[in-house]
Amino acid sequence: MAVIEGLVPRSKDARPSAVTIGSYDGVHRGHRRVVQRLRREATRDAAVATVVTFDPHPRCVVDREGCPCMLTALDERRRLLIQAGAERVAVVRFTEEFSRVSARDFCDTLVDSLAMRTLIVGPGFALGHRRAGDVAFLRAYAETHRFHVVEVKPSTRHGGAVSSSRIRAALREGRIAEANAMLGWHYRLAGSVVRGEQLGTELGFPTANVELGQSFCVPADGVYASWLHARGRWLPAATSIGMRPTFNGKQRVIEAHVIEDLDGDLLGEQVRVAFLRRLRGQRRFRSRESLKIAMAQDVRRVRAMLQQARPPE
Repeated sequence: MAVIEGLVPRSKDARPSAVTIGSYDGVHRGHRRVVQRLRREATRDAAVATVVTFDPHPRCVVDREGCPCMLTALDERRRLLIQAGAERVAVVRFTEEFSRVSARDFCDTLVDSLAMRTLIVGPGFALGHRRAGDVAFLRAYAETHRFHVVEVKPSTRHGGAVSSSRIRAALREGRIAEANAMLGWHYRLAGSVVRGEQLGTELGFPTANVELGQSFCVPADGVYASWLHARGRWLPAATSIGMRPTFNGKQRVIEAHVIEDLDGDLLGEQVRVAFLRRLRGQRRFRSRESLKIAMAQDVRRVRAMLQQARPPE
């Protein structure tokens, strides 16, 4: 049996577990379908609904060039999994050493550490070194280790399975409404407010310049109807992502203009930006005055949109 960081030997009187395993980045509608089935199986067996997830993302270890941007930070992922129905989230540190653990050794550890009685898997699931632990392997293993395997059908949208990769593609293309529909929640970025060049203030639209804390998936350049979470509440905001082409910008920035009164600035504070809809792409304006006119129009559109929408939870 392998020693796996994040999974420790259980006590003799520990409750059995219903388990599902995966990266669960985004905790999207497909993920939640699996977790909801997990909770039902756990309730039936008086077991603990347990999600085993990984940090960092496995592809960032076994295929560094293919390392994906992340939809959720680990804390947010844990919160969303609990909200979806998980009772326990076990985080396994994914290392090169762990990537070489065989499917059999991984399963041995799950049975011993979690008293696994049920394993819930989604479409195309496999575990262990070189993904040798496919569903056929798991069913054969389960027959001799006193647990059963339950397959859950994928959640679909527009003829395809909902997946983290589809959501990342939608974000790259600025299709934020489509990404939100697959997620089941408003996509958001988290970071700290840093000092910018004060260009927004000079134009009459002061912004909070958000510096991300990790490699999040950033939506396509453009202007978005959004909310900014600061000081315990969600504030309506028009958020711009891009290079500021009118000013020959050299660095991609995220700037949120809060469209209601806010006491003081947010410099140094931790904030989140949740996205509702993309208004337009980034473009170069002929003058500062034409940019100001466009920004005023953007703010009016954002205000109208957000008056008809509920802020994130």
